[in-house]
Amino acid sequence: MAERREIVYTRCPKCGREVPATLYCIYCGTKLPPKPAPPAIPPPSPSAPPKPAVTPPPPLAGPEDINELMTKISLQYIRKIALLGLLQAKEVSEKVFLKLYDEYTGKLTNFLGVRARIMERLRSELEDKRKRYDEVKTLLEELEVRQKIGEIGFQEFTTKAESLKIKAGEFEKSLSEIKGNIGRLEYIFFGKTPREIFDLEKKARTCHENLERLVKEEALSKESLEKIKPDIENTLELLNSLIIDQKKRQKALQEELETLETRYRVGEVPLEQYEKRKRELTEEIEKIWA
Repeated sequence: MAERREIVYTRCPKCGREVPATLYCIYCGTKLPPKPAPPAIPPPSPSAPPKPAVTPPPPLAGPEDINELMTKISLQYIRKIALLGLLQAKEVSEKVFLKLYDEYTGKLTNFLGVRARIMERLRSELEDKRKRYDEVKTLLEELEVRQKIGEIGFQEFTTKAESLKIKAGEFEKSLSEIKGNIGRLEYIFFGKTPREIFDLEKKARTCHENLERLVKEEALSKESLEKIKPDIENTLELLNSLIIDQKKRQKALQEELETLETRYRVGEVPLEQYEKRKRELTEEIEKIWA
């Protein structure tokens, strides 16, 4: 594996632009001065008080940290829906239900706040990296044009282009990593299949439909109903948004299956063709929720 070299930049003494510290300026062709040695840092004066250490900002969360966070988020949703199921079955008192529901909601709010902050930082970094990557690609294009029109020789072009290509590769890798982390943050129910999300939505929707009944049966107060109902509806909206494409696809396949059965019953489609296509459609529906 080739050793990765860090690109050092300097300022051209003629045109004043910041350029890679190669032999010549990639803009005006002026020979660049050699890289100066870093200045020696004098030891602190014995009489001067030591400067307090500066704590660097925490690094952006990596894939494992994000996966752990998203697992915690999905767990709070799952616990809230399970708790609603216990309430619907009257296996928990209203007092205990509200205590635990508030607890899970509070944790979920905190985790979602962390997620939002990480997402904001990653998107900001992504935008910055894209701009810098585009700048490097522009420099490469400009360099190629200068070489094609004979302004710079092939050897000089090769030397300068090598440094820029290395930098571009570094940006491409960084952009890929950031996009991957953003993708992990966007998938709320980490590790859950569409079928599992569909089942969660079904449970939550059943509980939502039974809230009024619980109030009539005095298992839940009207005040508690008004408190939790909007939250449950938001959860249903979220769950539905995550599997809306699967629902649409399943509906289309089921309509095709129903049409096939009708064609078979009226004698338009023979039995062998009907059974073959029916198996194919059934398998496609199952794959949707895998």
